[in-house]
Amino acid sequence: MKRIVLFLCASILFLAFSAGIGLATKIEYRSPRELADESSHIVRGRVERVQTFWNREGTKIFTEAVIAVDETYKGAALHEARVLQLGGIVGHVNMRVEGALAWRLEEEVLLFLEPGMQGTFNIAGFSQGKYEIERDPRTNRAFVRSPGLSDTELVGKPDGAAPRRIGLGDFIDEVVGRR
Repeated sequence: MKRIVLFLCASILFLAFSAGIGLATKIEYRSPRELADESSHIVRGRVERVQTFWNREGTKIFTEAVIAVDETYKGAALHEARVLQLGGIVGHVNMRVEGALAWRLEEEVLLFLEPGMQGTFNIAGFSQGKYEIERDPRTNRAFVRSPGLSDTELVGKPDGAAPRRIGLGDFIDEVVGRR
């Protein structure tokens, strides 16, 4: 009886410890300049449509966000960008990928894009290449907010690389090397 109790306690402790291990996705930190260098396109636009679906084999769920592009800062001009990522919810099935991006309709974003499969794009640096755009309500001036990546550990992130808010024009000048 004593062995069973000890085994159960050890099992509970192991499960409690191991549950905490899997909560964060580890990815290598990329500075905005590195993201720009690695990207085929840098665009600003609004999330026009978000859909989730099963792959043909019925084994994986994908989320596709369609971005209506207002401005292209790097790469050939785009009217829209289709961003595909693993994970999402279809019916009662939730395939969660730690560190995957959330998309809100009409959200204004700045995206660092890499070519994906079948005419889609991936976000550069896994999730690091999606920045939210905030508008000053009085002046309509655009500001870029660094992504707050929950459930993601950025390996090699410098101490001074905290999330920040910067004017869109200044940020673009900084990351594409105009400064």
